[in-house]
Amino acid sequence: MIRKKVINILVLAGLIIMAGLVLYNGIFSNSEPLYAQEEESIKMKVKMSFDNNEVIINMYDNPASQQVIALLPAEFQFRDFAGEEKITNFPKPLSLDNAPRGMVATAGKMFIYAPWGNMGIFYKDHGHTIDKSLIPLGEVESGLEYLKSQKTDFKAKLEVIK
Repeated sequence: MIRKKVINILVLAGLIIMAGLVLYNGIFSNSEPLYAQEEESIKMKVKMSFDNNEVIINMYDNPASQQVIALLPAEFQFRDFAGEEKITNFPKPLSLDNAPRGMVATAGKMFIYAPWGNMGIFYKDHGHTIDKSLIPLGEVESGLEYLKSQKTDFKAKLEVIK
């Protein structure tokens, strides 16, 4: 009787371990990007100029960032949001069809917030989990400190530089 219980416990433990391994491999597999921001960046950079400061952004290669690039050069009115990001509105709504969804909201990431359709750049980390409402556009290469230190609303010119 004890032997049968031990065998049942071992079989159950084995099944639990196997299920854990299957789940682990499904979540942490390297076969697909974990979230959209792991996309290749295109050989395109955007310069953001304001108050004698420059921020250089490496753009990702996806349908959303291509639409943003097509709008440039252009001026945008930015404001602070939640003490973590600078946000602005587009002059006209962008199509978010086929746009990749999901990224971790870390400092330096440029994005579109899908529910509102606006664009922003995080200057502080916002979280450590994937937010599916964020559409990745690019990543700041240099000048993030200027966004962080900008305390008032500002107008910035965005233009393609490469």
